[in-house]
Amino acid sequence: MTDLLDEQAISPGAPTPGLPKVLGADSRTRLADGREVRVVQLNNAATTPPFERTARAVTEFLADYGALHRGAGPRARATVEAVELAVDRIRGFIGHPADNGLLFTANTSAAINLLARLLPLGPDDVVLTSEIEHTSNNLPWRYNTPARVLDVRADDAGALDLAHLDELFAAHPGRVKLLAVTGASNLTGYCPDLAALADRAHAAGALLFVDAAQLAPHRRIDMAAAGVDALAFSAHKVYAPFGLGVLSLPRRVLDRQPPDPGGGSIDMISDMGAVVWAPPGERHQTGTWNATGIVALGASCAAIADAGWETIEAHERSLVARAAELLSGVPGVRLTVPADRYRSDDRIGTFPFVVDGLHHALVAAALEHEHGIEVRAGTICNHRLVRRWIGVPDAEQARIEAEIAAGDRLASYGIVRASLACHTDEDDLTRLAEALTALTTHGPRSTYLPHPAEETYLPG
Repeated sequence: MTDLLDEQAISPGAPTPGLPKVLGADSRTRLADGREVRVVQLNNAATTPPFERTARAVTEFLADYGALHRGAGPRARATVEAVELAVDRIRGFIGHPADNGLLFTANTSAAINLLARLLPLGPDDVVLTSEIEHTSNNLPWRYNTPARVLDVRADDAGALDLAHLDELFAAHPGRVKLLAVTGASNLTGYCPDLAALADRAHAAGALLFVDAAQLAPHRRIDMAAAGVDALAFSAHKVYAPFGLGVLSLPRRVLDRQPPDPGGGSIDMISDMGAVVWAPPGERHQTGTWNATGIVALGASCAAIADAGWETIEAHERSLVARAAELLSGVPGVRLTVPADRYRSDDRIGTFPFVVDGLHHALVAAALEHEHGIEVRAGTICNHRLVRRWIGVPDAEQARIEAEIAAGDRLASYGIVRASLACHTDEDDLTRLAEALTALTTHGPRSTYLPHPAEETYLPG
């Protein structure tokens, strides 16, 4: 059968050396003053554009795809083989442990919620998360388990306080069942030492879970080598389309009744309702899988592997150093993570900042409509760390919460985030620095009207 994830099968000739090409890298937009410019894509921590190779793989796959695990025939067989190949590539991409199972969900949030419902946690158990976690690695443990959830402290630059982590393990001997941490912060770019965290967790009898949504597109992952027990990430942050989350977890956790039973979760059911469950590795994959999403992610994993992590990481580290230099030199712009921490720590290219005197959402609007630059503005799913940066006292926090509850999302404090990817270049960083300089020097050139329900400003 044709290898649907093989670049050679899709486009004859040798792959282009260097970094993989993304679809829409030359997208253009018309600014408020009528000029047409190339879009600067600096919201990659939210969503990356798909690789050109991934888009071609999907198009090729759709021409012949059929029933997945639901029939016989050449199209069904081709689909099964393509998916199996993609799954193997995804396993290799994360260094999947041999004794782990792999489940597919809608996204990282869904994967973490599923893991929370699968783990046998009780009210006497403790789950450790941290102050730098995305809410997707905080709320599931609080709302989908009866366990006590405690947060490891972090410094103002978003680095974990390992001494406090040790204190929490010591204060709850034998009760900590899980350490759930980010592999790379979506807000600060901070990357903890996963092997060191695994050693601490295992010494305490706990599992290590890693939210790798931001780590996966930026750093080589080897779960087995690092001792990571469970891990989740999303395809749409790894240059593939929306709609697929990946969850790797110990197979022993799967040997239980599925929390979401359905088609494919059983081998037999009697007239009286007795159930013979499918094998543990299959019973939790209910319904028809997102075969297209799996094939797409497999293609992106293959593209990254072919480019080489050394090439990708070297490109990003160079850009991170340049971005820290440029952004820290713009008067009126404050990096909430000091520039020198991007030089001393292991951090991906994620830069939070505030602009003196301007609402974060207004800054984002001006960057879009006056400069063609995409960023993200808000609390970026980590309200506590952003509150610390802004310095919001309790009384002010209560007032803000009341206004948000009444429908005014613009009442919230926030920051602006610029996030890099493998298709980012130095020209993108220069344009951002020049745009911010113009904004801090002259203010917004256009008139903008607030839209509180959407937490944004639009040209008036």
